[in-house]
Amino acid sequence: MTGFDHQLPMLKFLLIILLTEERIFCKLRFYAKDTCTEKVLYLIQSLKFERGEKELDMKKFSTLLIFLILAVGVGCNQEQPVTQLEVGREKLLGAGLSIEAIEHLKRAEAEEAKTDTEKVEPRALLLIAYSYALSTGHAKTQEAETPGLAAEYKQARSERIAALTSTEMKKMLQLLKEKHRTQEATIQILVDKGAGAVPVLLEYLGIRSYLVIRPDLVEMLYQIGSEGVDKIAAALSDANTSLEMKGTLTRLMGRINDPRAIPVLEAIQGESAPGLRMEINIALYNLGKGEYRAEIIAGLSDNDVAVRRAAAQAMLKLDNPPTEELVTALNDSDAQVRMYVGQTLEKHPTENAISRLTEILTNDTDEGAKEAAAKALIVHSEQDFGKRIAQRLIKALPEVSDPKDRIRIVLVLKKDALVEQIKNAPKAYDDNIEYDLFLYFNNEEKNDMVREELSMLLNNLRG
Repeated sequence: MTGFDHQLPMLKFLLIILLTEERIFCKLRFYAKDTCTEKVLYLIQSLKFERGEKELDMKKFSTLLIFLILAVGVGCNQEQPVTQLEVGREKLLGAGLSIEAIEHLKRAEAEEAKTDTEKVEPRALLLIAYSYALSTGHAKTQEAETPGLAAEYKQARSERIAALTSTEMKKMLQLLKEKHRTQEATIQILVDKGAGAVPVLLEYLGIRSYLVIRPDLVEMLYQIGSEGVDKIAAALSDANTSLEMKGTLTRLMGRINDPRAIPVLEAIQGESAPGLRMEINIALYNLGKGEYRAEIIAGLSDNDVAVRRAAAQAMLKLDNPPTEELVTALNDSDAQVRMYVGQTLEKHPTENAISRLTEILTNDTDEGAKEAAAKALIVHSEQDFGKRIAQRLIKALPEVSDPKDRIRIVLVLKKDALVEQIKNAPKAYDDNIEYDLFLYFNNEEKNDMVREELSMLLNNLRG
């Protein structure tokens, strides 16, 4: 912290003095938190306000200001020395200077940290610094001045990963939660730790305050793969594991695709809640148990919304999903079901879905469902049976009240296949959708952002 940084809080307070009518000294006494500020109190005492007047003796104020700058900036520096750990941390996380950070962190570990507890942070940061230097190429670049540096860092990284403790891993997860430039390097360390990292990752997967990195935790467990199956299976079988956590771990087991998971999943299947039971069916299907396909499809019409959501999400990976059931599921009361089904229909277009997808795009209340419908309609417009989608959307445009939704529709209309539909549409007065779009732009649309997108579309049509 510089001398100016020290001055700033007091200078701000002096502004308050200028605007205050009474009790100045009391306020300063409350503000004063160190002996340096106390040294100027007697000057403040000399400032007098006449009752009913607001004029301050500017000569005394100037004297005070000069003294304060000198006293606080030069004579009152009471900071503790900056530590090697602080410098190393800032150089690594703040500036990305991994090579410089390593030297400071080595000294922090060797010279400043006296106990195992004190060594946790420098050790964690030093391992991250080695990894970051290698992954970014910093170590390789530096070899012109320091031959063999990259090999030295690789060896140090390998040795430190082998010796990595659970406490140090937890420190790394805390740093991941803080979101620094070293995210990928830190994740790779934990993945390379393999089975040794799994207990910590599972523990933090269940901590609500770490929800922000839950996708990263799941992905690390997935990359560790079969090495972690036994520990994941134990967590799944544990009665103390929450239902939400079991659902996450079940999906993870299906992704890892290790046959050892099958007996574990089948053992807990019967006693599980309906939603989790469907998740287990899906995982078992992904593990090669094709007999569960029928149950998954039937889940699209189940009374339990958790079952329908799981089944709808499973359609994305189901071989040849049933289009008739998917079109019916577009009418589901649950927005997530509609979204998942829309995403599936993007991959598996069918003519019968066009009408309902158009309704969702133009009239649904959920952003995710509307976005899925928009992407699905773009794919449908490229099929022979989707040649009238542009006409449907242009006719619906005036009835859509939300400008954001109208922009989304226009963005769909700007896609190549739909532009061609508009250009190739009949030019008879009743069927001229390009002219309808022009009239809508000129006479009805008032929102500037929508008009801008429409203008670009119309210019494209004229080109």
